[in-house]
Amino acid sequence: MRTARILAFIALTSLGTAVLCPAGSDETLRDQAVLAAEYGLARAPGFYFVLDVPGKTLDLRARGMVLKSWPLRSMRFWGHPAFQGAVELKRKSTLRVPERAVVRPPGEGEPATASAESVSDGFEVEALELKDMPESFELEFDNGFHVAVRSARAARRGLVGMAVNAWRWHIALPIRSYLGLGTDETKAWLEVVFEERKDAQAIYWHFTEGIRGLIF
Repeated sequence: MRTARILAFIALTSLGTAVLCPAGSDETLRDQAVLAAEYGLARAPGFYFVLDVPGKTLDLRARGMVLKSWPLRSMRFWGHPAFQGAVELKRKSTLRVPERAVVRPPGEGEPATASAESVSDGFEVEALELKDMPESFELEFDNGFHVAVRSARAARRGLVGMAVNAWRWHIALPIRSYLGLGTDETKAWLEVVFEERKDAQAIYWHFTEGIRGLIF
C-alpha cells in the first residue's frame, strides 16, 4: 500500500508540475522529464539510483523510497553533461578489482593457504566485505556518459594518482574535445567526491552492472 501511494505521488507530482508552472519553461520541462523517468524506474522491481547534481546527493531507491543517501563533498565537470534521463550502468572499472580469497584446506602436514584463484571442489571462498571495496573507480553508462567516484582520501592520494588525474582532466580530455573525438555524451565527464571512505565503497558495492537510474 505504501509503495502504491509513493508511485501515485510521483505520477500526480509530474502532472501538477505541468499545470502549475509556465508551459515550455526549461525548468518545467526538466522537472517533468525527471519525474516521468523516475516513475518508470519506481514501477519496476529492484533498486535504482538518483544522482541529483545540483542538490549534491546520490540516492539508492526502491519503489520510490530512499533506502540510502550519500551527500557529495565536491564535484567537477568536463564538457557539458546535460540531463541524462534514465541510464543503465554498463561497466565499472578500478585499478584493483576486489577478489574473494580462496582458502585451500591443508593436506597432511601442510598449513592452510589462501589465494585469489577460482573456486573448485574442496576450496572455501571467503565472503567479500564492504572494507574490501575500492574507494576510487569509474562508472560508464550505456549512453557513453562517464562518472568518476572518489573518496576525499583517494582524491588526494599519492603522486602517481595525482599525475594520472591531472593528465586526464587537463590534457587527455581537452585533446579529445579539440579533435572532436566521441559523441557529446562521451566527451562529458563528471567526477564526484565523497567525504567518507565508506561512502565511496558502499556505492561500488551497490552499483552492480545493469543497475538503472537517473542523472540530472
